[in-house]
Amino acid sequence: MIMNNLGELMEAEITNFREYYDNKIITALIGIEAEINNVDAIGRIIGEHKNVEEVFVVTGEYDLIIKVRFPDYIALEKFIVNNLNSIQGIRKSKTMMVLSIIKDMYMR
Repeated sequence: MIMNNLGELMEAEITNFREYYDNKIITALIGIEAEINNVDAIGRIIGEHKNVEEVFVVTGEYDLIIKVRFPDYIALEKFIVNNLNSIQGIRKSKTMMVLSIIKDMYMR
């Protein structure tokens, strides 16, 4: 984490994907149940966050699946509590932590 001028913690933006894997950066998949008429708009709002790597509109139990990477659990928690919970139209979400990565296109 990085401190700003006011001494507040800021999320670190990591652009080197090898750093993610070498430092065991937190990766999670989040399933989101949304109001059906707002799925695309909610997906676009979520996709604006710098730590959201992918946003998928899907069928099944969830309406959206998002892939996120964060430098630590605290940053992930802040994203879920502060960002996701503030988006109108999200009914519920389920976070699935990635334990290990067998294949990822960024690992090439």
